[in-house]
Amino acid sequence: MKLKLDISEVDFVDSDIVDFYDSKTIFFEPTNKLPETVSFKIWGADIDKEFHWNQYVNLDDFPNIKRILDIKPERFTIKGFSTITFENVVAGKIEICPYEKASFVKLKNGENQTFKREWNISQIDTSIYFPYGACDLKLYTKGKVWFEFNPSDCVNYIDYIIDKKRNETFFGYLNEKELCANSIKYNDADPEK
Repeated sequence: MKLKLDISEVDFVDSDIVDFYDSKTIFFEPTNKLPETVSFKIWGADIDKEFHWNQYVNLDDFPNIKRILDIKPERFTIKGFSTITFENVVAGKIEICPYEKASFVKLKNGENQTFKREWNISQIDTSIYFPYGACDLKLYTKGKVWFEFNPSDCVNYIDYIIDKKRNETFFGYLNEKELCANSIKYNDADPEK
C-alpha cells in the first residue's frame, strides 16, 4: 500500500510531515526544458516524529510503525524509495557540487566545483550531466505537490543511521538495477576511515 500525501503547503526546511534534508539520494535528470509535471524518486526521506499516522493508515496493519512509536522516535526514515511529484511547474534551479571519494571536487582557487542549471520563462542555463554529489534543487509550482511512499518501508531513524549494513540503508538504492548501474562503489561514497 502506498500512502499519498498532499504536501503543497509544506515548508521543506522545517516540516512537521516530511523532511528531505538528510535524504541520501534524489534521482532527478535535469532536462533542457522543464516539464509541467516533475516527478522523481528519493531514497531515504524522513517522516517527522509528530506525524499523525492514525489519520492516514490503520496502525494495526503496520506493526513496524507501532513498534517505532512505542520507543518515541526522533523521526522515521523511509528505508526505500518514495516519490515526489510537482504539478504545474513554472520555474526551477539545480546546483550540484560533485563528490570524489567523499570530498567535494575543488577548483584551482580552492572553491567547490559547482554545476548549475536554471529554468525560467526566458532562459536556460548551462548543461549538466548529473554527477554524484551534494545537490540544491528548487522548483516553483502553481499546482499541488504530492509525496508518496510505502509505510512498510519506515524504520526508526537512529536504527537507519547506525545500521552496519550501509549498503542496505544509505546506499540501498544501488540494488535498483534500472535506476542505477552500480557504477558507484560503496567505498567511493563512504570510505572506511
